[in-house]
Amino acid sequence: MRFRHLVLLGMSSFIGIGQSYCLSKDYVLTIGGGFSPQGNQASLEANVLFFNKVLLEQSPKVESQPKPNLEHKVYFADGFDPKSDLQIVAPKTVAESPAIELLNTIFFDGTRDRVSYRNHTVPDIAGGIAPSEIEAGFDELASNLTAGDRLIVYVTAHGSAATGDNKMDTSIACWNREKIQMSKFSKWLDDLPSSVPVIMIMAQCYCGGFSNTIYQQGDPANGLSEQVRVGFFAQRHDLPAAGCRPDIENDQEYSSYFWGAFMGRLRSGTEIENVDCDGDKRISFAEAHAYAVLESPTIDIPLRTSDEFLRRYSQIAEYETPPLGTTKPEVQENVATDISYMSGTIGELASSGRPELRRCVLGLASQLGLSADDAVSVVLNQKNEAEETFNQSRQRPSRGGPRGARGGRNSRRRDLRQELIAKWPELADPKQWKELSWLKREECDSFMEEVQQLSNYEPFQKSLAERSVAREKSTAAELRLVRFRRLIYTIESIVLDQNLPKVANSEILSKYKSILDAEGSSL
Repeated sequence: MRFRHLVLLGMSSFIGIGQSYCLSKDYVLTIGGGFSPQGNQASLEANVLFFNKVLLEQSPKVESQPKPNLEHKVYFADGFDPKSDLQIVAPKTVAESPAIELLNTIFFDGTRDRVSYRNHTVPDIAGGIAPSEIEAGFDELASNLTAGDRLIVYVTAHGSAATGDNKMDTSIACWNREKIQMSKFSKWLDDLPSSVPVIMIMAQCYCGGFSNTIYQQGDPANGLSEQVRVGFFAQRHDLPAAGCRPDIENDQEYSSYFWGAFMGRLRSGTEIENVDCDGDKRISFAEAHAYAVLESPTIDIPLRTSDEFLRRYSQIAEYETPPLGTTKPEVQENVATDISYMSGTIGELASSGRPELRRCVLGLASQLGLSADDAVSVVLNQKNEAEETFNQSRQRPSRGGPRGARGGRNSRRRDLRQELIAKWPELADPKQWKELSWLKREECDSFMEEVQQLSNYEPFQKSLAERSVAREKSTAAELRLVRFRRLIYTIESIVLDQNLPKVANSEILSKYKSILDAEGSSL
């Protein structure tokens, strides 16, 4: 296995615990793809290809450099296997007959024959996403990394929720349905030199569990790792993340916004601006994360390592911070009594946060129709209302009975399908549709007219329209609730940050500073 060499322009610096590191080399490890051809969507390949462009644009070759100072190793899907492993949208070579399109809607909800498969085109890979291959890559890193180097890990794959008592022990889904649990991944990091900082960007479902990699073996009971580790995670440990589609036109997922912040454009090519929050004319990982939190229109509630750290080692007066998992706050006894409350106005709290958090709070508040003068209590109350609205949208009964019951909207499709087959028995076998002359584009007009006269046709069309409107309302309600959750989560982090010096010892404060410094570093 060989690294693909790219070169960064200039040198970067990283501040560790009481120590300054001059980065001599960045090692980048990309883990991408699905667990099978059916679970290996084209968007995952597109994410890896986009990240390659990010590295190339951010790391131009410098001829005066004596040796490359960036090495990139990519593991993707089934690796070198030439068989088709990538799910894509099936190309339409011939315009479909309106009659067959209608039948697809009636029989299959319009989803039939939408996908096909090809081999992936990710270049210069080191192998597939098998745990054994990736572990071997980490073993190689353990031999090559030295003080001053940095490791960046990017994961764009599927993920699974934890299955045991440790709810943070989520996993990365690998080819052939193997997996890499957070606890195992943490042990791989434990074997690396403690002087080498690690930056993780993860976009798989349930990836928030990997925020526990700041602890030795991923377990808070073992204490914090000596190594500085920070991560930016698309979603919490207990929720699936957005993304993973067979089409690549829709790039509404975390890592497109995160890496797009460095590029000035999203994976789709849409230009973006105003990402630099502190005006220093460079984009940090923290600012890229903040941009994704503020702008990505998804169900995700992104978080970063400092969020997990604060929720363990800080507290808010008379306010219980919802735990990220089974982790319980570890606060000192006899702490100062002047710790801050979850109170004040949105503007007051935003002004006390770091630039990227300030932009998130004010931006999310504006999206929700709130002003800087509104009290935090208003945010909390409106969040509860948004949650109730969303829950109601999900529990909406179908016309004629409960969802799926006889007379409900699902039965409209079934009734029309049965009526069609009763009149045209040939339609019972969809494989024969394209062979029926009266379904061809040139001859289907009379058939379409007859279908529209069936007794169940109009009720079916009405149910489709009602379902579309209901889906739009439910989606809007969910996205509004997500914005409230992002806003409150960010405000909590600001208050926890304010209170940390009042409740934590010097060792914890020093570690927290090293985490913030790493989050504030850049490519």
